Amino acid sequence: MTCESFPTHPIVVNRQMLALANMSWGVVPIFVDDPKQRQIQRRNYVNARSERVIEDKRSYWYKLRKNRCLIPATGIYEHRKVQGFKNKIPYHVSLVGREQFYVPALYQVSQEVDHSTGEIYSFASFAMLTRGANEKMSWIHNDGDNKHRMPLFLTKEMEQAWVLDDLSDDDIDEIFHYSIPSDQIKHYPVFSIRGGKAQPEGKERDAFYDWGGKLPVYDQDEPPQVQSNLF
Repeated sequence: MTCESFPTHPIVVNRQMLALANMSWGVVPIFVDDPKQRQIQRRNYVNARSERVIEDKRSYWYKLRKNRCLIPATGIYEHRKVQGFKNKIPYHVSLVGREQFYVPALYQVSQEVDHSTGEIYSFASFAMLTRGANEKMSWIHNDGDNKHRMPLFLTKEMEQAWVLDDLSDDDIDEIFHYSIPSDQIKHYPVFSIRGGKAQPEGKERDAFYDWGGKLPVYDQDEPPQVQSNLF
């Protein structure tokens, strides 16, 4: 397993001015000496629990709290366990009234070694910030080791402050306590987002799919008229 095994995304960072930088998802735990173990443990550093960043000063995330960045997105995917279905049902989740939004994250630039050449190079990696889910996201993300969690969705003003302002620990903690209201989240089921399985009828992978009308409905939401893509 190498660093290239983890997906790369454009990330918004503030380097005296806002800029896009390609970073690899999953912060490298540089305190792990063994290269193979370091990459294996990276999978535990894909997401960062916002509760630990400020409250646990011994955590790795506290050390990275000033390395703030944003993940541009038009939607995310989350899976829901539904009685009567063998596999979990994927849902596309986005924010009401926003064609694009930004999820806060923490990044790290580490010095890595190319073991085939011995060359040392700089490597940028990031972790998405999460928090306890609101009512709607708890309904969707209802199973698994990290159930009832969601990305730290913010307001536009909070997103801007995350990368533009010189935030104190108290400022950061205040942002972490923000929970987006359920009525600000749009969601709908899709057919599949894993593997190469195509959508029925040649539809896009993120197109609404009703699963034969057998899915439970949250708050009588209607199927969306406009679909969007992830990132």
